[in-house]
Amino acid sequence: MLKVNVNSELIKKFSEVIHGILTMIGKGEYEKALELIDGAFKDFFRLGSKFFNALTEENLLDMARTNNIMDVDKCIIMAKLLLEEARVYDRLYGKSESFCLYKKSLYLYAEAYEYVEEDTELYKYFADMDSLISEIERYKLEPELQKQLIRYFLKKGAYDKADNVLYELLEAREFTEGSKEYASEIYKALLSRTDAELEKGNMTREEITESLETLG
Repeated sequence: MLKVNVNSELIKKFSEVIHGILTMIGKGEYEKALELIDGAFKDFFRLGSKFFNALTEENLLDMARTNNIMDVDKCIIMAKLLLEEARVYDRLYGKSESFCLYKKSLYLYAEAYEYVEEDTELYKYFADMDSLISEIERYKLEPELQKQLIRYFLKKGAYDKADNVLYELLEAREFTEGSKEYASEIYKALLSRTDAELEKGNMTREEITESLETLG
């Protein structure tokens, strides 16, 4: 876990570290960028980047919890560092080496978004999510990550995008009766939205009703 609680001083330091990392990436000095990322993990956490790279998504979430309560700032810090590391690996080695890091970053960002308040000083880093999603959305994603994306799009009000991911989840070979029930709950929740909310999210009540009927 972090050595101390995240506060304004540490957030300012983190912003400076990220600026340095982005500068190195912009210059094409990827090894220096990786050194800065590893140093940031060690400064903010007790272990280096290799340790975090080896953790599962759930293990990473455990690292972001304090007394079993999600610490959004910690989660965002991990997500951002993993994202920049993924970008470096992508430039050096391609998607075969960066894909796993992109997924872990997205998983953490999506989890943090469920709990975040807009007044947190680290909220600005959620601007990364759209470009992060575009990096990996054309690849096959695990059902749990797909559900994370659905929750993210629903909270964001992008109902059409949530519906697209839900369709992919239902079309996957891993489709189960549980997936059907999950989809039904999502559509029923969408029906409780006002027509104005649905229109803003690029969905219609007729589309949702039709999807429910298709589920049976």
